[in-house]
Order: sequence, then structure tokens, then C-alpha cells
Amino acid sequence: MDTSSLRIMDALSSSLGDSLSINQLTERIKDTYGSAFYANIYNKLQILKKEGLLNIEPIGRSSNIKLNFQNYLLIDTLAEMEIEKKKNFLTERNDLFSFIAEMDKALLGSCAIDSIISINPLRNIKLNRIELLFLLRDTPNYHEETINIHKETLKLQNKHNLKINSLVTDKKDFADLSTSDEINPLREALSKKITFFCPQAFWNAIKEIIEKTEIRTIRLETKPANIPDSDIAYNLNRFGYKEFGLRITQGRKFCIEYITIAILLQEDARLTEAIPIILAKNNFKSNLLAFLSQKYETAGKLVSLLKILNTIKPKQETTEAIAILETYNPKEIPADEESILQKMRLYNAL
Repeated sequence: MDTSSLRIMDALSSSLGDSLSINQLTERIKDTYGSAFYANIYNKLQILKKEGLLNIEPIGRSSNIKLNFQNYLLIDTLAEMEIEKKKNFLTERNDLFSFIAEMDKALLGSCAIDSIISINPLRNIKLNRIELLFLLRDTPNYHEETINIHKETLKLQNKHNLKINSLVTDKKDFADLSTSDEINPLREALSKKITFFCPQAFWNAIKEIIEKTEIRTIRLETKPANIPDSDIAYNLNRFGYKEFGLRITQGRKFCIEYITIAILLQEDARLTEAIPIILAKNNFKSNLLAFLSQKYETAGKLVSLLKILNTIKPKQETTEAIAILETYNPKEIPADEESILQKMRLYNAL
């Protein structure tokens, strides 16, 4: 794949759901790669359109450019793009070869794994860490496969002195998160990623979703510690918790897992007791909650809260989240069970 095509396909595939004009596309490529010229982008777009890989719809004086998922060859083209991105990423990082090879050997023997994606690898590797998104096939042993993946990545982490955070999803969770109207880590991950293993399976999963509904990626990554108090209060109210006398204003919708971690990072004991209440009243993704807790080092606090919650009101998601987090042997930070129980009664969370 030539450089111009690679950059165009990368920019478009990282902006699913966006309506990009040629000018906007040129700016996105310039932001990512450092340079881009309108005339070159325009000419290459005409070639890709002729090949049927893109749809370019005129809107007034502008255009709307999108990937053409009706073209059978698009998936192969996107897979080729991912392979080129992987090669470019690893070319100057020979020290990662042994890690990638061992990861392949340790994990790819599992018939449940459909694809492995590295989230924002250019930034994360500078921080001596790697974030992995695992897409699993439909399997009755989803939780067992999840635990096995975490155990194997922990072994790799200890051996290579490389922090590894893993988000495991099956196709249902992947579809739920990628099409959600809430801000969540998966929608953010889709804008900056490289598929390390089986990119065709990954893009086929995307195609299946897009044929039914819309995916909208998010370009900026949320830092839970920076979520404003007003947004935390707004979302807590959405999830069934409101502090008496507090005036709620319209805010941005965040997933319950982001709000949970944002509260834990505040180290406010009173507010922390809202966590068992909202988790008891709402469904949540155990894998996503565990991923964020590991990433932001809140596992010790979270495990204690989850164990209390599971004693008071057992839920499958809670049990699964505890099992994932205990894989990493976190040092638990005790919470006040009696106080939590009283507050759960107050908020009808039992």
C-alpha cells in the first residue's frame, strides 16, 4: 500500500461516524503524520473512489468522505493498512520483537481469540506500557477465557517489565460499547489503534455493526481524574444516586465504569459509598471496570467495595470483576460495610 493511501485509510478508519470533507481529512492526516497537501489527497481520493473503496458525496461546495463497507475488498484493504501500521511501528522497536513473539505464542493458541488490538501504542510505549483490546468469538466460556488472558498477560508483564492493561470483549460487549451514546474507553480506543493479530476479523466485526447501526469514535481520551464534579453529579443522578440538596445540571454522558474510577480517584469517602449503589442499580461491564481499575491503579479500593456489594446484593458482573482483579493480587483497602449497607437502604439499592 502506498503512503498516501495508507494515511487516507488510516484517517478515515479512525474517524468512523464523522462526516469529513477533503479539507478536514487533510488536516487530520497532517495532525497525525506531520504533513499533508490538499492536492495530493484530492487526487488519491479520486483513485480510491474509482476502486470502490470510498464513497464521496457532494454537500454544497464540500464533500462527505466515508469508507464503502459494501465493497468486498475494503476489509482486505483495511487489513493491509493494519499490517503496514504494525510493521512501521515495530521497525524502530526491535526490543519489542521478543515480547510480541511470546504474546503470540502464549495467547494465540486460544481458539476464542478473534483479534488483538494495541490501543494508542505510540503514546503508551513511551510510558513503558501497552494496552491491549481482545476481541473474542462467541463462547460459552467467556469469563474463563478472560481470566486466562489476564493470567497470561500478567506473566508477560512480569517477564518483560512492561505494564500491560487488557480489555477483553466478546462481540456483544464490543458492539454495545462501540455504538453507545456514552463516552467510554472503547469508542476512544478505536480512533488510535493498531491491530496486532487478525485485522480481517477485527474489521469484519466493525462491518457487521455498521451494517446495522452507527459507530462514532472519540478522538480524545478521557482522564477520569479530570472529569468535572458537575459531570460526575449528572451521571450519578442518571445511575440512581443524587445527594440531597444538590442541584443537577445537564452534563456529558459517561459510562458507569468511567464514573466509578473518577470517584475512586477523588479519595472522597462519602462519595465513594455511592459506588456500590450505582453498581447495584445498573448493569456494568466487569471487563471494562477491571481494565480501568488496573490502568488507574484503584484495584485495592475497588475490590473491597465489590466484595461488600457482593455480600449485600450478589451479581454476576460483580463476581466476575472481583475474579479478574484478584488475578493481580491487589492490596485491599478496607471499606465500611455497615455504612455502605445503610446508604444502600437509603437509596433503595438492596
